[in-house]
Amino acid sequence: MVASDEEQIERIRDWWAEHGRTVIAGIALGVVAIAGWYGWQGWQENRVASASAAFGALEQRAAADDNAEVVELAREVATAYDGTSYASLAWLLGAGVAVENNDLETAAAYLERATDSTRQPQLVATAELRLARVLWAEGDHAAALQRLNDAPAGFEGLYAELRGDILLDEGDLAGARSAYETAAASDAANGLLQLKLDSLPVAEAGGAS
Repeated sequence: MVASDEEQIERIRDWWAEHGRTVIAGIALGVVAIAGWYGWQGWQENRVASASAAFGALEQRAAADDNAEVVELAREVATAYDGTSYASLAWLLGAGVAVENNDLETAAAYLERATDSTRQPQLVATAELRLARVLWAEGDHAAALQRLNDAPAGFEGLYAELRGDILLDEGDLAGARSAYETAAASDAANGLLQLKLDSLPVAEAGGAS
């Protein structure tokens, strides 16, 4: 059965941390370099601390009031602290609020930015997984499945399960069963996943209906 837009958005809702130099001249240069290094380190630490505080305030605001202002505030925090892990987290949070507001286009755009703003595998994988869900909800099954092609380590089961959901929505029972079995063999195995497997028509397991 093809889920309604509201049901797919609800699934997204249900389903919802980042270097010596000759005598006097050489000594002088060394001192400057060392001072500069510690200054840069201090600046970085202060920036990360500021980013953490800004993201904390953003979380509190989102918990109190899920609206378009929070989505815009998330963009401002992410832009201001680009290069820190909090930028990606802000994009992710903003995307979640956008979903709550049924603004899937903005959610997809924010999730794209989330993947581009970090090199941390877990954050990238989380953003890609959520982006696939949003694309699915928008009806772009091909784009959603493409996002699930290369599952990062530790996310194989989650990617496979979502792939199964999308294939099942398309009527590809064999593909869905294969994806669910892959997920069931991973650490992501759970009761709901087994229920999905058990509910697939056995007679049609070898092909799409």
